Amino acid sequence: MIKPWHLVPVLAAVALSASAYWWQSSKDTWSPPAARQPELPQIDPMPRPPDARAVHAAKRPVFWASRRPADTGGPKGGLAGELAQSRLTAVLESGANSVAILQRPDGSPLKITTESTPWRIESFDGRKAVFVSADAQRIERPLEAGNPAQAKAPPVAVRPRPSSADQ
Repeated sequence: MIKPWHLVPVLAAVALSASAYWWQSSKDTWSPPAARQPELPQIDPMPRPPDARAVHAAKRPVFWASRRPADTGGPKGGLAGELAQSRLTAVLESGANSVAILQRPDGSPLKITTESTPWRIESFDGRKAVFVSADAQRIERPLEAGNPAQAKAPPVAVRPRPSSADQ
């Protein structure tokens, strides 16, 4: 008697041989499909922008002052120029260490110590501070009183109050 599970491998072998025959007989008949062009909308070409270099050259000629490079802090400017224009508002000393507080022309604070670089405070005699750079430049700044608006305002005369005995 033939068992039913013996039939399964026989049917698989028949299916495999049928698909191999079909593959071999029709493998050369394949041809690629016809190419189709996509349907794109018609777009007008954009106008070409003007050359940016020519526009800038016409608006800002080469020898104008605004075309010069920015000052990077050479011997004329930088921290030396800023230090020369700043107001010395306070000097704090503790032993051999000193801290000078200056006010820049724009109002922001500038702090220079005995250990800061490239500029450091060398000495302070109570009225003026001497600042020295790494390349031996020296700048002296006098100590100025608090608010510049108060320093420029003339003193106001105050009349004494009459005492009760004068009335």
